[in-house]
Amino acid sequence: MKFTAVLAGAFALAATTASAQIAAVGSTATGGTSQIGRTMSAAISEASSLQVRPQELANTADYIPLVNAGELEFGIANVVQYTYAVNGTGMSEGRPNPNLRMVATLMPFRNGYVVREDSGINSIADLKGKRAPVFTQGALGDFITKAYLANGGLTMDDVEGVAVPNFPRMWASFAEGSTDVTIVVVGAANSREYDATFGIKYLSYDDSPEAQAAMTEFLPQAYLQTLDTDSGIPGIDGPTNVNVFDYTFFAGADVPDDMVYTAVKALWEKEADLLAGGPFWLGFEKEQMGKDNGLEYHPGAIRFYEEMGVWNR
Repeated sequence: MKFTAVLAGAFALAATTASAQIAAVGSTATGGTSQIGRTMSAAISEASSLQVRPQELANTADYIPLVNAGELEFGIANVVQYTYAVNGTGMSEGRPNPNLRMVATLMPFRNGYVVREDSGINSIADLKGKRAPVFTQGALGDFITKAYLANGGLTMDDVEGVAVPNFPRMWASFAEGSTDVTIVVVGAANSREYDATFGIKYLSYDDSPEAQAAMTEFLPQAYLQTLDTDSGIPGIDGPTNVNVFDYTFFAGADVPDDMVYTAVKALWEKEADLLAGGPFWLGFEKEQMGKDNGLEYHPGAIRFYEEMGVWNR
C-alpha cells in the first residue's frame, strides 16, 4: 500500500513536470539587469505553470540576437538599447532585429550626472574643460555621455576625456578624484557612499524642448523627471531634472501567444513581489506594463492588457 502511494506520487510529479512550460529569459550575469531578470523569473515561475530560467550572458548585445533568432524566448533591456536593436541603428548600427516584440514596460530607470558638492560645477554647461569619463565609441556609456553633454550644449570635444572601460571603473575614477563627474543610477548605493564620504550634488538637465531633443538624438525614448528634496535622495537639494529611460521585457515574434500571455499575467499578479525585489523596481506599476512607446507589442501581451482594460490604442 505504501509503495502504491509513493508510485502514485511519482507519476503525479512527472505529469506536473511534463505539463509545465519552460522558457529562458536573456539577462546579464551582473548588475541591475541580472537582479531584474532573477526577480522576474522567480515571480513568473511561482505564479504560473511557465517555468522561466535566466540565461545570463556578458552583455545585452549578446542575447538580443538570440531572442530575435528564436533561440531564447524572452529578454530584458533598457528601452534605448531595445529601440536601437529593433531598428538596427545606434548601438546596433547595421544589425536590425525585426523579430523582437515588446511584452511589458517595467520600471523607470533614473540616471544622471553627479559632481562633488564643493566642485563649483552647477550645470552641465559648467563641465566645459572638466575631466569627464568617456567610453568606447558605440557603447551604452558613450551614448549616455553624448546625450548628457548635448543637453548642456556641449560635445565630447568640450571636456577633458578620461577613458574608462566600463561603469565600475568610471565609479572608481570618480571616487579617486581622477574625474570631476560621473554617471550614476539615481539614489544607488554608490552615490550614497559618495555623499557620505565627500558630499555630492546632481546636475539638473535643461527641460526645454530643444535641450531634450538634443538628448533623445542619442537616447531615444528617454525623458526627464523632476525630483526635489522630499525624494530623500542625497545630493538633491532642490528641484532637479534627472534623466529616465524605461526597462523593457520583450520576446521573439514567434513565441506562442499563450506563453507570453501567461508571463504577463503572472507579472501583473506578482506586482507586490516585484516591488519587494529591490530598489531597481522602484516606480513599477502593473497598469503601465502596456505603455504606449511607439514600439510593437506581442499579440499575447496585447490580449492580456485588453482584458485588463489598460490597452488604450
